[in-house]
Amino acid sequence: MSAERADVQQIKDRIDIVAVISRYVTLTKAGSSYKGRCPFHKDDTPSFWVSPEKGLWHCFGCGAGGDVIGFMMKIENISFVEAAERLATEAGLSFAAHKGDDSRDELYEINIAVSRWFAENLTNSAAGHRGREYLAKRGYPEETWERFSLGYALPGWDHLRKRFSAKYGMKPLIDLGLLVRKDDGTTYDRFRDRVIFPILDLSGRPIAFGGRSFDGQPKYLNSPKTALFDKGNHLYGLSWARESMQKEQSAVLVEGYTDVISLHLAGITNAVGSMGTSLTQGQAHLFGRFVKEVVISYDRDTAGGMASLRGMQILRNHGLSVRVVRLPEGDDPDSLVRREGAERMHQLIDAAAPFHVFYIESLKERHNMASITGKEAALEEVRPFFHGIRSLPLRQEITTRLAELLNLPFDGLMQELTRGGLPRRPEAHVEEEEHHWDPQQVILSLLLRGDVSWDRVAALVSAEDFAPQYRSIVEKVSQMRGQVDVSSMTTFLDEDSARQVSYLTLSEPPWSDVERALQDALKRLVQLPEIEKKLNDLRGKMENAERSGDRRHLDELQRAYSTLVAQRLSRRRRDGNKQAAGQR
Repeated sequence: MSAERADVQQIKDRIDIVAVISRYVTLTKAGSSYKGRCPFHKDDTPSFWVSPEKGLWHCFGCGAGGDVIGFMMKIENISFVEAAERLATEAGLSFAAHKGDDSRDELYEINIAVSRWFAENLTNSAAGHRGREYLAKRGYPEETWERFSLGYALPGWDHLRKRFSAKYGMKPLIDLGLLVRKDDGTTYDRFRDRVIFPILDLSGRPIAFGGRSFDGQPKYLNSPKTALFDKGNHLYGLSWARESMQKEQSAVLVEGYTDVISLHLAGITNAVGSMGTSLTQGQAHLFGRFVKEVVISYDRDTAGGMASLRGMQILRNHGLSVRVVRLPEGDDPDSLVRREGAERMHQLIDAAAPFHVFYIESLKERHNMASITGKEAALEEVRPFFHGIRSLPLRQEITTRLAELLNLPFDGLMQELTRGGLPRRPEAHVEEEEHHWDPQQVILSLLLRGDVSWDRVAALVSAEDFAPQYRSIVEKVSQMRGQVDVSSMTTFLDEDSARQVSYLTLSEPPWSDVERALQDALKRLVQLPEIEKKLNDLRGKMENAERSGDRRHLDELQRAYSTLVAQRLSRRRRDGNKQAAGQR
């Protein structure tokens, strides 16, 4: 553990989380925990819980959660370092980010020097011809490289280390994610043979880097969370876009670095990048400082994904208007604007649909609305989306449009959509979380509570069996030996992952038998995905049979599809009954 991280943990160990939060929230004792009304949303019932034992807080109404530093960041609207400094002073400590060789100013100095070195590699090095050719093919002439601070990381394992370690030492280079330390203590350059996109703060200073490979994997490689950078609290290109964003009160949100650059070169200067599709509360808050509307412009497959939809919900629940651009199949903003120009992109932005309309319409592309099985599948997909919406008028609008699409009565559909809900504490009013405990949540909750060990789970499943939003948590659990320290873990996680940890640790579990819950979750993690895979295969075959007019084969496929849907529904009902029995 680095010195700075050790100091962070010392701060959390010395600070009384209940005393800190009590300055902002009236808390009352509830068993070993404390509860109160959430300061981050209108909370009619006490849905805000604090655990001094775990060093965590979580609101079961709006879904916010984390450790004491995360609370200070959110309640005071300050950075990680500022929050840590305040609490360190209170605890009689000196925060390492502002002393000696680890000073924040020096970290900025290192990133600035490294960014300039990457830029020199791009323009002057022999190896940089690959980067120069790549950028030229993308339509980025040399005069744009300096405008967007573009660079190139040399091939080889230790060019950066040799260039900067003598002046700055190894530790700050490792802390900034520029070097990676292996288990044997040796290091290597994180970025090698890649085009480099520096990520800048609002002042235009480089705080992190993204690297694009030419033919290797991963295609994009980003800096990890550091003292300067937490992806969940930043937007790529914001320093270039904020003036235009404030003027237009609207932002165009794209996914990647080249999308942002291509739109800016085309004159669409209110474009920023999310650096992935899983938006966070921190990014929503950042948008709220500058605009009233966010227009999502991801490629078609990405826009319809569950991570994107959850991000849209977060933005909408933050009070922002959210619309979605319908890009042509196979296009992203970069490819479209380079091929068809800015005028075409402006037309698509102007025609962008409200995000809930986009979602309802997209159901027709994934499900056969002429069949009962297609309608059932669509309804199953909609339910978690519906539960993520806070606004009652918006829920009514979604139900009306869905009733028309499925040809179902409004009242019956509303009843179907609102049934169920997350397991919760009796007083909590859950609106933003998923409507049931999936097997990944059960397993992670058991791990985080210390009810089962990672070694036991790892014997049957791997980190790859978990959804992307859980993998950083799984990695941290797997790295800890013995009892999982959830408070320490949140120091290394982004905002959304920390929220997941606080929820899964502090929620009232919907089971009474740990062994039975574990075995059932492990089965579901393997069996249900297999059913989903078969359903997807059948959907493709049904579409082919329908196009070819083979009614007999289509009927056979629909019967097989109905059988699998029934198996899936039966399995989920059994899971629900088990959860209910556990709660009783």
